[in-house]
Amino acid sequence: MKKNKSLVGISLLFALLVMGCAKSKDVTYWENAPVVAERSGELITLDPALLKDTIVFPLSFFAEELQIVKLDDREDAFVYPSAVLLSDNYILVQSGRNNNLSFEEWQASVPMPCRLFDKTGKYITDIGSIGQGPGEYNDIYAMQIDEAADRIYLLPWQSDKLLVYSLKGEVLEPIRLPYRANKGVFRVEGDRVTMAVLPFPQIPSVAWTQTLDGKVLNEIPVTEALAMEFDFSNEISSYQHAERMDLSFWYWPTRIDTLYHIDADQGQLIPRFTVKFKENKLEPHSYAEWPNYYAGNTSTIVTISDGNSLRQEGEKPAYYIVDKETLRGAFFRVVNDYMGGEDMDWPFMLFEKGYYARNMDPGNLEEWLEKALKSKTMSDAVRERLTTLRQSIGPDDNNYVVYARMKR
Repeated sequence: MKKNKSLVGISLLFALLVMGCAKSKDVTYWENAPVVAERSGELITLDPALLKDTIVFPLSFFAEELQIVKLDDREDAFVYPSAVLLSDNYILVQSGRNNNLSFEEWQASVPMPCRLFDKTGKYITDIGSIGQGPGEYNDIYAMQIDEAADRIYLLPWQSDKLLVYSLKGEVLEPIRLPYRANKGVFRVEGDRVTMAVLPFPQIPSVAWTQTLDGKVLNEIPVTEALAMEFDFSNEISSYQHAERMDLSFWYWPTRIDTLYHIDADQGQLIPRFTVKFKENKLEPHSYAEWPNYYAGNTSTIVTISDGNSLRQEGEKPAYYIVDKETLRGAFFRVVNDYMGGEDMDWPFMLFEKGYYARNMDPGNLEEWLEKALKSKTMSDAVRERLTTLRQSIGPDDNNYVVYARMKR
């Protein structure tokens, strides 16, 4: 039985102001952290040997107050804990599968379609459906909500078209792509699309800009410096916090590489951030761009699939952050001060398109709240609200979305 029948279809929004105004010792140190990078034109190069201390940032340093939204628990609105994308008025839950299954069962399972909710958690509609027909897909790699144009765009894995829907879920004419997007990222702006894909030698362009009706305006070729082996262990990233679309890759085997901006007008990749790794210190690594910072890691644990099982290799990641203006930097961690100081994994990947967002099933949220309520720094008012929320959670609830808008 649900504990909270009265909350069906109603969102639970909490402004969890715990320590957001406090200035920690680590944040004070950050103001005088050492310069760890150099600037040459628009390119910033980090010297990891200059990274010395680890700064613990509260989430409130980067993000506004935390919101917790209970998603509509009508049967046709239920979701798995897959990725979520937020806009001013909407929550879009990416297609996902049941992660409680075995690896073989998961591979054979049918994913749920993408589902659209408003910011109060009210279910609006499915966006597309699972299958091979018009407007259908199996798995989605990237997505965008364009409220101004009343559009949602979905990019499936291994697709030669960008799927298009209205905010009511109506299937519209797809945007044809000149090449199949193996793993891709994109941005639709007005009447044009900027697309980037893994730079496999079999595809002539790593990125291009085109019109909505498929006319290619410019292309950026796959150069020898960009090209990677035809291996889907490689990844592509674009967090899209800047005016220009950012682009970086996760190479396997690893190499010296760069985070770029895509100049969609000129058809160029502009190098913006890289790391001066010593040859014997080169480990698998990733980059991210935030409004005021570059971030990344100097090592990582790699998950490898041989088709039948998964295994992990590598070292525990060490994360760093660099201020774009001052070039000061340090190793860093992020703790969720809004929830009692939880240590947040993969801190440089927390934010996408202006938001921190987490899609949690009710059981995990309940455990998270129980842990948070053990904090001795939490105010009585916040403790009371979190306790009420924890007591309202039922085992048959739909998922909850926890989010915060990123400070600019």
